[in-house]
Amino acid sequence: MVPELALRGDTKMIVVLGYYGFANLGDEAILQTLCHDLLDLGFSHQNILVVSGNPEQTRADHGVKAIGRFDFVQLWQALGSARCLIAGGGSLLQDVTSKRSIPYYLGIVELALLRKVPVLMYGQGVGPVQSKCYGRWVRRAFTKSVAYTVRDQVSAQLLDDLGVPDRLGSLCADPVFQKTPQSNSVSIGAPRVLLNLRPYSLWPKQQELWVGLIQYWQEQGQLVEFIPLGPGDRDLGLALQTRLPKLQVHPTLTLDRVKEVYEGATLCISMRLHGIIFAALEGVLPLGLNYDPKVEAISEQLHIPYWELEDLASLRTAVETVIAQREYYELQYTPALEELRTRAVGNRAMLAQVLKQG
Repeated sequence: MVPELALRGDTKMIVVLGYYGFANLGDEAILQTLCHDLLDLGFSHQNILVVSGNPEQTRADHGVKAIGRFDFVQLWQALGSARCLIAGGGSLLQDVTSKRSIPYYLGIVELALLRKVPVLMYGQGVGPVQSKCYGRWVRRAFTKSVAYTVRDQVSAQLLDDLGVPDRLGSLCADPVFQKTPQSNSVSIGAPRVLLNLRPYSLWPKQQELWVGLIQYWQEQGQLVEFIPLGPGDRDLGLALQTRLPKLQVHPTLTLDRVKEVYEGATLCISMRLHGIIFAALEGVLPLGLNYDPKVEAISEQLHIPYWELEDLASLRTAVETVIAQREYYELQYTPALEELRTRAVGNRAMLAQVLKQG
């Protein structure tokens, strides 16, 4: 374990780059974890500068400094005296949902390299990367960084395939796993099911199917609540609610409401990776909806069931089976959760090591 540092006298800025300021619960949880680690390592809130889609909100939520995502003049100036650029975490480097993501994030990494600023690739979920050109750029960024951590074996294998030296990196887990798990007293009576959907390409074709699924679960005595975790989620929940008036649709979750909403739930069905992670941490049985390889990866890491969206019709009775076998699945994912929590601490250790060198 790398020793922790006491750097309270250091005034150099730590620049943090990620998908922050977009009301995405998972990314905000990563930023919260990172900030806590930096504070524990001796930095103050005023030593942390976050590149954000909503700087005002980021400043209010995390108490740090923040600049806009496209304020390249301020960013260039900040990098001129920065101690380190932390790029991550999350699924920043992929070209499936957007072709602009990799050029944006790696473009800023290049700016840091130009200014001789050490770069830490932090808690990265890398890929898929379909473009060979982007693949070469990812290889360069990770090779030029002083160190990196990735959150799953799929990411580690992709970097290996690209030729990135593993001596620079560490296979860890999502930083959010550092949070302390909570016990959950499942509500007595009807099973309480939390459902998270995010915008996805099959939604127009599958909306009626979702209406039928939720209606069936309700008829079977299950209490279904829709939990939005990121941009666009709540619109889907409200669309379902117009057909299903008994469906409760929560406001988009914020970090201070996670425990309140998850408390007492029996099952959480989630398309979003951090919906699954928070369910496990809050003692709620997770079930993944596999819209993206990262959902399959986290489900396999936790040894929990996940469902293919193309096989959605069979989810109807599967939910009943999973609820009936809840204790079995808890026995499967509880030790897996502890292992991931242990591995997640590696992000903090690498962070300490890089800042010690800086």
